[in-house]
Amino acid sequence: MGELLDQLKFELRQAAQRPNIYGYRPYKGVQENFHKSTKRGRLLLGGNRVGKTVSGAVESVWYLTGTHPFRSTPKPPVYGRGTAVDIEQGLGKIMLPEIQRWLPARYLINGSWAESYSPSSRTLTLINGSKMDFLTSEQDVEKHAGTSRNFVWWDEEPPESIFNEDMLRLVDVNGDWWMSMTPLLGFTWIYRKYYRPVVEKGQASPYADVFVGSTEDNPHVSKEVLDEITAGMSAEEKQARRHGKFMAATGLVYPSFGLHNIIPPINPQSVTNPVYVAMDHGLRHPTVWLYGYVDNEGRIIVFHEYYEAERTVAEHAKALDEWEEWTGLKDRIVYCIGDPSIEQRSAATGLSVRSLYSECGRFIGLANNDMRAGLNRVRAYIEKIGLFVTEDCTNLINELQSYRWDSYANRKTNESKKVQDQPRKINDDACDALRYLIMSRPEDEFEGWAGEVRAPFIQAAKAAPSESPFYAAEDLEDFGDQTSHVILGSEW
Repeated sequence: MGELLDQLKFELRQAAQRPNIYGYRPYKGVQENFHKSTKRGRLLLGGNRVGKTVSGAVESVWYLTGTHPFRSTPKPPVYGRGTAVDIEQGLGKIMLPEIQRWLPARYLINGSWAESYSPSSRTLTLINGSKMDFLTSEQDVEKHAGTSRNFVWWDEEPPESIFNEDMLRLVDVNGDWWMSMTPLLGFTWIYRKYYRPVVEKGQASPYADVFVGSTEDNPHVSKEVLDEITAGMSAEEKQARRHGKFMAATGLVYPSFGLHNIIPPINPQSVTNPVYVAMDHGLRHPTVWLYGYVDNEGRIIVFHEYYEAERTVAEHAKALDEWEEWTGLKDRIVYCIGDPSIEQRSAATGLSVRSLYSECGRFIGLANNDMRAGLNRVRAYIEKIGLFVTEDCTNLINELQSYRWDSYANRKTNESKKVQDQPRKINDDACDALRYLIMSRPEDEFEGWAGEVRAPFIQAAKAAPSESPFYAAEDLEDFGDQTSHVILGSEW
């Protein structure tokens, strides 16, 4: 009896010093709606101090203790996972303290956090047998493998590969997941996969709810203080910090690419303009073929993408031939250019990717691979609204919205060294193909010249043997007013 009284006194003292789930009251609106959702997945977006991490932590405690007031959860013991941004800040200063804050001492071993949480394994164990392990987005994907989990909570957005690996922990037990985040990384995979279809397009998902909260919804935050704190921020960052709105993140190679560059799908069978094609070859990475044309105002319209990995050249060529035959575009293709690396010969066979395509009847010119000039040219087309991409070219759009400059391994190095001058070589296959396509257009193309004058010479080039120097790397930077072209000769 004495021990029970001591435990009760201890919990009363704890409750007086800090709240726990018994005193938790979600505020009306986004926080309450988040907890009451019955979907397997829940995404809580919001500005700073909107209560996102609090909501995620309380949800975790309810699952671990089997005391959820709004939805049915598995009976303890329950196994969960929390994934933070990093160890020191995200886990050590945010996620773990928030769990500890809301977890009543009666569920801890001997009422002690120190006896319940193991820093070496980063695992929390309760007296009812429930466990929760804690990982970070900095760790390798392999670290996120393991046995089943009844729930996963991400505090801030993880890389998609880590999200997918954590999600696999839920499959065989039909587990639940939730994510709490402020969208500061730009138009990422979260934007494409959840925010845009559910929030912007109003397409309800049967699997996940998306909640967007504003800091101003939190009754405990002073608007005057918030105004002062965000006074020096850009308008876009204020929208992200205060209202959970996605913004074009710093570090994007093409920050101006947005919804104004995306147009509805075009029936390829209705295209009557000459068609230009660019490709970037990969094996484990995707092989990308982009189809576009130039309209009467000199704007480039990309209306179709082919995006496939783990296929042979013959398989790619067959799929492309079938699509071109079906659309009737085969005879309208003026030329195709590709990454100059396709000219490299295999030491084993003596053949190049380019020659393998030529054996399949597909002749590819070698693109101008000047990275800096190409990036500048693509940006010029985007910023002057000279480039449109149909919304069914989803991979190209996704890459353009997330294509970033390379950075150093950690924030301290990034702040102390000169910025990197090359894009990050990841998820850039469609971006490379687009760069080749735009670099094949002469400078004055953007002023309205449609380029049909080149057609007969390109057709002649296509008829030449694939290894011929006549159809080699194109450099059209000064093509506009020249009377002689370095590839097509003086009679162009």
